[in-house]
Amino acid sequence: MRSHSAHPAGAPTPNQSTLQQVADAFGLGLVVSADEVTEGLMNRNWRVTTTLGEWAIKQVLDVDAAAARRQHRATAALARLGLPVPVPVIADDDSVVIVDGAVYAVLPWANGVHRHGLTLTMDEAAALGELLARLHTALAEIMPLAPHHLMVSVTDVATAHAKIDRYLNLITERPDRDDFDRYAETQLHHRRRLLEQTADLRPAAVIPVEPCGYTHGDFQYLNLLWNRGSVSAVLDWDRLDVRPLGLEIARSATLLFGHGDERGLDLDRIAAFSTGYRQRRPVADTGLADAVHRLWWERVSNDLWQLRLHYDRADTSCDHLFTSASALLAWWTTHRDAVTAAFTRS
Repeated sequence: MRSHSAHPAGAPTPNQSTLQQVADAFGLGLVVSADEVTEGLMNRNWRVTTTLGEWAIKQVLDVDAAAARRQHRATAALARLGLPVPVPVIADDDSVVIVDGAVYAVLPWANGVHRHGLTLTMDEAAALGELLARLHTALAEIMPLAPHHLMVSVTDVATAHAKIDRYLNLITERPDRDDFDRYAETQLHHRRRLLEQTADLRPAAVIPVEPCGYTHGDFQYLNLLWNRGSVSAVLDWDRLDVRPLGLEIARSATLLFGHGDERGLDLDRIAAFSTGYRQRRPVADTGLADAVHRLWWERVSNDLWQLRLHYDRADTSCDHLFTSASALLAWWTTHRDAVTAAFTRS
């Protein structure tokens, strides 16, 4: 499961007593041991051993209790359809408990390992794409009717420049600049020049994008467990919502199959993943190409969330992701046609 390395201000840090209260609420028995899970970026999670078994206790930080309950109903329905989705523990007809103002949920501990996309074989990459398509199809069956298209806005160049300038000013005002400040400053100047060079490639401002439907929202390797060559659990459904399906395909593939440096993306595995998806759930070349282009533009114009953490919240836990994102963007910009071709390869 995933945990958050820098939590919202005021979020209480659970201790053994708190975890026991959660265990009591769900009838899990006495807590024998509890280890915080260190991977991830959103919620806090513990692997908890009690006298009745092993559990994942999750402190929900990314959504409120009502949204968590909605997600739990969806994941339980997906599991009933035979998909590899853990089912939350229910106590007194509720899937969450509130202790000291904080929201907690419990799932049976799911065995398996996280595997980065670059460790997957081509067949495994294709199977993973096929699984995402099965999830989208199942979500369409169990969730309320979703709109077929959404009006999608696009960041304009002036707004992007303003955001870049804001962080450049913050860096300039720092009395003792460190290596990250200097790196970020260099990359922000690169981003400004890239905006100027590619302004004519900005997608149409607000147009209907389709097809849309309910999506996982963060389908990437830290939210997938593998066991004996197949996915044993799809985790963390906090971002379940209606989105363009092509956006989830594109975003997931770039997160799964990125080298994290100047080598960019593994296009063969992306092609296998996309083909696996489209063999199960067809998506037109034009729609998928448009989604890939829009994601690239979002990375150009609006992808500075790591700097928001660093400079606005004094959270340095994602600094390395700014480095890898900057390298990917430079590579992607010079290989745009090849990236699109990989996604639409038949």
